[in-house]
Amino acid sequence: MLWTVRLSEDAVLEGPVAAPPVAAGPAAAEAEPLPGAELIAAWENAPAGIARLAGDRLVSPNLTLCRLLGYPLAELGPDGLDLRQVVAPEHLGRLRAVLGDRKGNGLLTLDLTRRDGTALPALMRLAPGPSGAAAGATAVVLPLDAVHAALPAGEPAASIDADGDLFFQRAPLAMALVNGTGRVRAANAAFARLFGDAAGQPLAALVTDAAGADQLLASARAGTEPPPPCDVILSAGSGRSARLYAAALGSAGGGEIALCAIDTTEQKQLETQFAESQKLQAVGHLAGGVAHDFNNMLTAIIGYCDLLLLKHRQSDPSFPDIMQIKQNANRAAGLVRQLLAFSRRQTLRPQVIELTDVISDVTQLLRRLIGERITLEVQHARELWPVKVDVNQFEQVIINLVVNARDAMPDGGILTLRTANVPAAECAGFGQRLPEADYVLVEVADTGTGIPPEIKDKIFEPFFSTKEVGKGTGLGLSTVYGIVEQTGGTILVESEQGRGTIFRVFLPRHEGVIEEAETPRPADPAEAKGADLTGHGRVLLVEDEDAVRAFASRALANRGYEVLSAASGVEALEVMERAGKVDLVISDVVMPEMDGPTLLRALRARDPALKVIFISGYAEEAFARNLPPSEHFSFLPKPFSLKQLVAAVSETLRG
Repeated sequence: MLWTVRLSEDAVLEGPVAAPPVAAGPAAAEAEPLPGAELIAAWENAPAGIARLAGDRLVSPNLTLCRLLGYPLAELGPDGLDLRQVVAPEHLGRLRAVLGDRKGNGLLTLDLTRRDGTALPALMRLAPGPSGAAAGATAVVLPLDAVHAALPAGEPAASIDADGDLFFQRAPLAMALVNGTGRVRAANAAFARLFGDAAGQPLAALVTDAAGADQLLASARAGTEPPPPCDVILSAGSGRSARLYAAALGSAGGGEIALCAIDTTEQKQLETQFAESQKLQAVGHLAGGVAHDFNNMLTAIIGYCDLLLLKHRQSDPSFPDIMQIKQNANRAAGLVRQLLAFSRRQTLRPQVIELTDVISDVTQLLRRLIGERITLEVQHARELWPVKVDVNQFEQVIINLVVNARDAMPDGGILTLRTANVPAAECAGFGQRLPEADYVLVEVADTGTGIPPEIKDKIFEPFFSTKEVGKGTGLGLSTVYGIVEQTGGTILVESEQGRGTIFRVFLPRHEGVIEEAETPRPADPAEAKGADLTGHGRVLLVEDEDAVRAFASRALANRGYEVLSAASGVEALEVMERAGKVDLVISDVVMPEMDGPTLLRALRARDPALKVIFISGYAEEAFARNLPPSEHFSFLPKPFSLKQLVAAVSETLRG
């Protein structure tokens, strides 16, 4: 007995039916075949899976289909199998469309789902029921690998795919056919994975911009050339986006539309992240430039206050006024340091440490900061990897995040500080912004008010604050952002209004040993209170800011130094030509005509042993990278006081 399956007009597969199972023993040998036994055997043991379709169920499946899908026949009741169990979700809509549009008559390729969850690529031939309708249709199922193996030698698989269904379904691009009323008539698996069960639905219902989708279809029908693509957001609530391309298949003015969709979700996320980083970078450059100029002004203000204080005793009426000016200038200097932190232009002193120890050191301070109404929970991971950070700056990161969390919980709550190791393999779970690498995670979570979605992208911008005027500078989170970025890490935020916020700081794992904590060195005699900071020697001061140059010249001259001054690097070389040898050069870094590093190279060519102090409002690393690693110099960050200046000069000359 032979079985026959007609796959298309030109492709027919045939094969022998397996003999029905026969019971062993003498009684079986004497038994007469029951009427219809051969028919039952042919049905159950056919080389193709066979079943009838009743609504959304496969009923009366034969033994072969049960074996293909991994279901014991004895376990199946009269209701058979639910189509949603055995047909992959992305193919279910197509099957229903064939049952509806073709009244159960057709050939299609699709993925079935076995009992163990694995996929079975299959070819399904549908034949209408006795009344010629989809109800009671018969489905014949063949594994695709068996179909290809049964084809005559040299005959391509396309011979069983007269309607292009195999290509349509296996295409990696999301494709669909839209009928004249704007409904999806057929969609391939990739389209179903992107849009869900789209068959039979209006295209406009699948996206949030219904008008845009309708306009795309109308333009495709009206013209001979495909219209420009349309960017849409899917209406499934997943936040996914796509770009739609459409082209008319029939004459202009009507007919079906071929639709192609490209998933642009990841691209849009990357574009948003790039735009955000560009914005923060631009603000950072602006903040850094402003901070540099402010540091010059503050250096002059603090310096002249120190010169005035030298002429006034504490009992003088003007002494408190001068001190008030200096104190406010120092407060302004603190704000400038935060701006430099955001712009990643501050000087860091990184060392390899164990974060657990650093967090433990500040825990008591954190408890005082948050008050009694907030519960602080600290959760440390075991065997935390070492990281290389500036300890003081990292403490500032923790304090700023904790203060931010405290302010978000005015009625109290729970603040959780957690650390963990994050291997590279787990980075994908934290989103696109985290490059794949090994990290140590520091997480600060609160149960506060949360961050409104409309301002979430602005929280790291300098001076952005939701607090009342006078209650905060708007630099807390921007400082955190700058320190983390300058350290080589990443900060991510997750928030939900009414439920709280989680800040996650990812610091790169350091492959090395943990360094011993630096012990405070004994106070230098030159730095001790009341120490004699007078000295002697010839000092060349190079500074383009007149006020800073004038203050520093007076301060050093008052301490016994011979001071030569220049307003630029070019002028400094001319002074050196006229004056001859000098003992020390104090130079600004950013100057017109010739910057500090260029001046240093010119000076070294004349005197390799010349001692140099750079003064700048920027970080030391910002210009040190432009110098050879073997180059030695001292660094004094602006703003500095009179005492700091003369102490640095005294120490450098002694060294």
